[in-house]
Amino acid sequence: MKFRFRNIKLIKGAILLMALFCVLEAECQNQRKADSLINILQNEDLKEERRLEILSKVSIFSTDPKDKIEYANQVLLEAIKTENHSLIITSYIVIGGAHSKIGQLEKSLVALFEAAEYAKSLEMHEELGAIYGQIASTYSLNNDLRNSLLFKKKSLKLFEQVNDYEYIGYGSLNIGYEYYKLKEYDSALYYTQKAQSIFEELEFEVGIAYAIGNTALVRWKQGDYLLAEDLLHKAIEKLRPVKDYYAMADYLHNLARVLFEQEKISQSIEAAQEALEMSLNNNLKEQARDASLMLSELYEDIGDHKESYTYHKQFVALKDSIQSIEATQKMADLRTEFEVGQKQAEVDLLTAEKRTQRIITIAVGAFAFILIVLAAIIYKYYRSKAKINRILGEQKAELERLNSTKDKFFSIISHDLRSPVAGFNGISQMIKMMVQTKQTDQLLEMTEHIDSSVDQLSKLLDNLLNWAMQQQGHVPNVPEKLSLKEMAEDLVKTLSTMAQGKSIELGADVPEALELWCDKNTTMTILRNLVSNALKFTPEGGEVGIKATEENGTAKIEVYDTGVGMPQDKLRKLFQLQDKKSTYGTSGEKGLGLGLQLVHEFMEMNNGKIEVSSEEGKGTTFTLWLPLFEAVGSEVAKQ
Repeated sequence: MKFRFRNIKLIKGAILLMALFCVLEAECQNQRKADSLINILQNEDLKEERRLEILSKVSIFSTDPKDKIEYANQVLLEAIKTENHSLIITSYIVIGGAHSKIGQLEKSLVALFEAAEYAKSLEMHEELGAIYGQIASTYSLNNDLRNSLLFKKKSLKLFEQVNDYEYIGYGSLNIGYEYYKLKEYDSALYYTQKAQSIFEELEFEVGIAYAIGNTALVRWKQGDYLLAEDLLHKAIEKLRPVKDYYAMADYLHNLARVLFEQEKISQSIEAAQEALEMSLNNNLKEQARDASLMLSELYEDIGDHKESYTYHKQFVALKDSIQSIEATQKMADLRTEFEVGQKQAEVDLLTAEKRTQRIITIAVGAFAFILIVLAAIIYKYYRSKAKINRILGEQKAELERLNSTKDKFFSIISHDLRSPVAGFNGISQMIKMMVQTKQTDQLLEMTEHIDSSVDQLSKLLDNLLNWAMQQQGHVPNVPEKLSLKEMAEDLVKTLSTMAQGKSIELGADVPEALELWCDKNTTMTILRNLVSNALKFTPEGGEVGIKATEENGTAKIEVYDTGVGMPQDKLRKLFQLQDKKSTYGTSGEKGLGLGLQLVHEFMEMNNGKIEVSSEEGKGTTFTLWLPLFEAVGSEVAKQ
């Protein structure tokens, strides 16, 4: 026979108690529990959550299907509002069981499938397994054995996933019984013996008794009467200590049939009489009815018509009583169905409202999300556009500046290159003519002019090359340890001829200890351009000098002269290409204007700083600050 689930918590507990309706003692105990809980609800001030939990237990323990449905619907309405999923599932299970009790199997399945959907969505695998087991039982009551078997197997699979061996045993036993009813005896025997092995390992005597009893039924149908008889005796004796009268009465009735088919009439009558007595004492009317019919047939078989008639009368009386109870129950069920229908309508309406609210919330959320995304995209687009416009504006301004610089640059080059290049025009014919006329004095004088033009052109081209390389980023910048005194003395020697030509005193006052951490070539270009400019703009008899000291970890270098000086407006534009023509020195020397720009840019390359002060008619001083080796370079050298 089918095993009834026991010893499970709230959700499984709901399923357990639905399986115990037919046991009178259990019904009385459960109703007493329900009444006690109702008394607590009426007399104690409880928090809402606690009140719902107790009300849910009332719906579980109540034995009247009408009361069960009413209480469960009350819990369901509140649980849906508070989204208490555990109570929602329990309520649907109780409602499904109550409908099953009054024969409304379709409504029972609807409620149980609602419970299954909730359990599935919350991944409550163990609870879902129990619910599938109850769905299977409902299909079995409707004689839909194939669907019953399908859901029993689903239930078993879920219990196997969570390694719940107790419920694996229950599920295997019930699947075996379903196969027994389908007359697929090999499969029935496999699952029943699997259940027995699990129950033996768990030392669960009631489960073992059910497995032995169900194995006996299979063996009976396979024709092994002696084994079936022996196993039924063992099952009944194991059930006596736990007083499972429902199962014992059922097995005694089947034992009587097994004995009858072996023509062991007296033993069959004895088993049938014990089944009848046990059924009557425990108000098991259906079992008492079947046992009465069995005894009537047995006494008829041995020719005892009086006893056969007596038991047949008892059979008819019990049958009529059951039918009367069923008729009364049906009338009560009609009223219950009407009231339940009203409650169910409320539940359906609330569920629909919740679903509508959820859909509206999701739709509003999705719309708001789309608006936020669109706003973000538009904002990002306008920011990107503004950034691009700003960059384009900056690039346009830079291009215009570079183009203007280029125009000034070419204007100055065309002006300054013309004089030295023109000096070479026809020079070969003049040299030839002077050689032929032996005018050697004029020829020597001419060579001096040629030397001057070559020197000017060479310096001009050097500055042009350095400037072009710097603009393209190709000027190498390799800092190294440099002796400032040596560089200054070398520069004085190089430019001494130019200074002597104008009777200018040129000197350098640099301490021996000052050592720079700079690129040698660019530093030399800085000093050479500044001293050359000083010589160019200093009149005869003047003074040009280089003086250096240490100041705050840097070398402070001053290049000064007693030349013509500069006005303040020119000082502000000194390091830019602003003029459209060259500047002339005190002896007519020309300059491109690139020299000071190179000085400024090379100072930045060497992490230096430059300042200039000047007064017209008195002279100019360029002050440079360049990094010292001992402050910067020594740490770099260690690395």
